[in-house]
Amino acid sequence: MNSLVKYTWLLVGLSLVLLLAAVVVGPAAQTTTRTGTVSGDKMTLNLKTNQFVFTGNCKLTIAGPYKATLTSGKMTFKLSAGSDAIEQLITHGPTNLSLITEANQDGQQYKIVASASQGATYSRKDEKVVLSGGAEADIISLPEEPTSQRAHFVGDSITANLKTSIIEVDKAHLQVETSLASESQKQ
Repeated sequence: MNSLVKYTWLLVGLSLVLLLAAVVVGPAAQTTTRTGTVSGDKMTLNLKTNQFVFTGNCKLTIAGPYKATLTSGKMTFKLSAGSDAIEQLITHGPTNLSLITEANQDGQQYKIVASASQGATYSRKDEKVVLSGGAEADIISLPEEPTSQRAHFVGDSITANLKTSIIEVDKAHLQVETSLASESQKQ
């Protein structure tokens, strides 16, 4: 009977050590990744310059801490030297962007739906998307409900800094929509 108790305590102790090791090592072993996927009707790759050109129904999807989709009729981009990241991307012509931001310090996320008539550029170095030519964006607080905060921006260009979550609008016009129901509830 004594050996059974010792054996049980040994198993409990070993289980606790393994559990503690999993808790301490587990988060350190996890890495944050971002995945970019590009699709289109046709792709051309110049092996000398490492430049890709996608034409027809082009779509870039980024999944990671933030989620983004960029669509256009034509996209040109280069991969990093290790071919593990998109270094720079340019869209040509009308472009649409849909973005779900990372949560801010209050846990709030935003949905941004934007468009531009001339195109967009993306740079991995500074993690910015610049929409040019008659750019417009709607920003909606999530979860999206009838009483969600909403803002509509119009400008010559809109720059979305994905790293800092800062939006810049050149020659800006802003319209903010506030739900009257939520204002009357505050009183």
